[in-house]
Amino acid sequence: MKKLRLYFLLLLAFICGMLLFVGGPDKSTLRSLRYGWDLGHLVCFGLWSYLYLLWRGRRSFLRLSLEVLLLCLLFGAVTELLQAQIGREATIQDLGNDLVGGLLGLAFLPSGLTGSVRRWLWSYRLLVLLVVGWIIFPIAKMALDDVIARQQFPLLSGFETPLEVSRWGGSAFKTVSTGVAFSGKASLQVRFGTQRYSGVAFREFPRDWSGFARLGLEIFSPYRDSFKIYLRIHDQLHDNQYTDRYNRTVTLMPGWNEVDVSLQDVRRAPRTRQLDLSRVAEMVLFVGKLSAPRTVYIDNVALIPAGK
Repeated sequence: MKKLRLYFLLLLAFICGMLLFVGGPDKSTLRSLRYGWDLGHLVCFGLWSYLYLLWRGRRSFLRLSLEVLLLCLLFGAVTELLQAQIGREATIQDLGNDLVGGLLGLAFLPSGLTGSVRRWLWSYRLLVLLVVGWIIFPIAKMALDDVIARQQFPLLSGFETPLEVSRWGGSAFKTVSTGVAFSGKASLQVRFGTQRYSGVAFREFPRDWSGFARLGLEIFSPYRDSFKIYLRIHDQLHDNQYTDRYNRTVTLMPGWNEVDVSLQDVRRAPRTRQLDLSRVAEMVLFVGKLSAPRTVYIDNVALIPAGK
């Protein structure tokens, strides 16, 4: 029975190692799955460390700890270098997960322990599990918001939950505000800075917009004068050229501004091809260099079917 369990763990360790270099999600996959995939480093190195400790047998805990951490650091660095050579992204975060995986393997040290070590091992295990929980918690929030986004669709962002901020990136400061709302009780407060370009990038949403006629959103400007804001939309085939995406200038007047975008115009926007509405990648709202920071509120970002 012990040999069967060992063979199973060795097979699992081999499969985990292979998955560091092949397979995995792409940019269109749910972000919780994309980020969750990176936890494979933690699982893989945790399992490898456990098997290494089985092979090493009874040793001092301090010596085993040093060996495991050094090996995780070495093999983790080699893994990242190899991933970079085959087009995958090498990150410090992955290396950190490798080291936490080593700590996790140590937490469930399979070899015999002296009484003095056994007394505090449960405290060590609790500490390691807290670190693992700290790593997993943001991904759990992403998974919850992914579920909410699917339930809301074709509403892309209504900002009725604070989790929705995580769908938006960009350099501008942003937060959910309950002080201003077009519908519901909240909106996204965006503070544009004075750098050359300041904006927000909407990146996490269902990618297939092909069954809809229009994109609508509401933007509130609290200022007495008007100013310009720029909107761009691109798909996953975008080559980062101005002529290969949808671009539009919107003049914001005081109060609420309805922005209505024809998706047929979006489809026809690239100069040499049609934008793929089944693989929309990003929508960006940004400003040029402002003389002073400005704050706007975005709400009710939604896809609208034909006839409505």
